[in-house]
Amino acid sequence: MAVGSPYATLLLVLTALLLVYPFLGAHVAASWVFDLITLGLVATSLRIIHGRGVTFYLSLLLGASAFITSMLGRSLGIASVYPVGTGLQAVFMAYLIIVIFSDIMRRRHITSDAVLGACSVFVLLGLSFGAAYTMLEWLVPGSFSIPAAPLSIENVFGPMSTEFSLLYFSLVAMTTVGFGDIVPVAAPARSMAAIEGLLGQLYLAIIIARLVGLEIASRMQDFRSRDGN
Repeated sequence: MAVGSPYATLLLVLTALLLVYPFLGAHVAASWVFDLITLGLVATSLRIIHGRGVTFYLSLLLGASAFITSMLGRSLGIASVYPVGTGLQAVFMAYLIIVIFSDIMRRRHITSDAVLGACSVFVLLGLSFGAAYTMLEWLVPGSFSIPAAPLSIENVFGPMSTEFSLLYFSLVAMTTVGFGDIVPVAAPARSMAAIEGLLGQLYLAIIIARLVGLEIASRMQDFRSRDGN
């Protein structure tokens, strides 16, 4: 990874989030570790967007709100705050996707930093939909058919929890693997799953075409420079 690249740091933070998810609920410490990593996500995103005026302050507002409500709901166990926290997480990550994707599309040269940013967007897409699915299941219980689901929707943590199961479903839907063990039942859940599947494939097609186009343009420019000399 590129040394000092903010997108390299972002990708590491996102990977850490995915690694900690299965351990939520098993130990109280895991929830605090998750919150610390979430704080790292907010700090890294602010580093990326630093100096962009309104974009920076909006990121600060969304990121701080998502972190505080997530900590209150997950680590401090205030159940009523949890759906608000998951909703803010989904909005914050969706906002990051838009900002980073716009930055990558404005680039005129392909770099390792741009590739790392593109990878980060793909992971953020899965995480944001996972949070949105969890909020939907909280608000409308039974939106998803989940094997061995908790008896109470308030029990949303742990390896067999609603939260982890729907993050897993999000990643499976985004990559169109489709194991079929978790099924969207309600119409909003089905629509969201279909949109995620389409977005995941369209994103890959667009970003690969963009990066390949930049690489070809860069090589042609180098060839012309050498031929001119």
